[in-house]
Amino acid sequence: MSLPAPVLHAWQHTSTSTARTVVLPDGCCDLILRAPPGQRPYWFVTPLADAAYDVPGTVGEQFWGFRLQPGACIDEATLLAALQARPLRDAHDALPWLDACVRVDARVDQALHSLSVSTSVAAAARQLGVAERTLQRLVLGATGRQPAYWKCLARIRRAAASLAHTPSLAACAADHGFADQAHMTREFQRWLGRTPSALLASADVLAVVVASGYA
Repeated sequence: MSLPAPVLHAWQHTSTSTARTVVLPDGCCDLILRAPPGQRPYWFVTPLADAAYDVPGTVGEQFWGFRLQPGACIDEATLLAALQARPLRDAHDALPWLDACVRVDARVDQALHSLSVSTSVAAAARQLGVAERTLQRLVLGATGRQPAYWKCLARIRRAAASLAHTPSLAACAADHGFADQAHMTREFQRWLGRTPSALLASADVLAVVVASGYA
């Protein structure tokens, strides 16, 4: 089934143990249908994550999620009210409502792309042909986060995704514009809750790093 333009990825998860699942900042909000065992399923929209966090597991609990494009504008009240008001045979029955209640502003999309590939917020503003203050107002107004948030998030996600393919941590730091390896390590701990070495040692968390999202 094809996904509406604002939807980046559809996913499903069933908890098989009480182990906690790590969630990493990816620049996206998700619409999620959560079905705890023996309880009525319910929909919710996740906020943008500023740091890694854990979700406790319940055996048999099911989740169906739709990851939305970075910077998507969500009419959350209308979306959730519509979904909660009608029984759905399948989580994908929500797709028409996502199409109706979520939009991506081309200006915001372009701004986030420039921030992800530029060496600084000022450089992104120059690339877009606007004043840095104008870029700040646009991005903060649309996403609730400063341009620096998006710039740093893109860098840390790219660096984390490249770890397994880079000859050394120092080389990774240099490749992604960190002042040095220590600077990169601090940023990994701030955003991902673990050092680069700890991330490399965790195949499960590495898989989360390379999932779809902002970069």
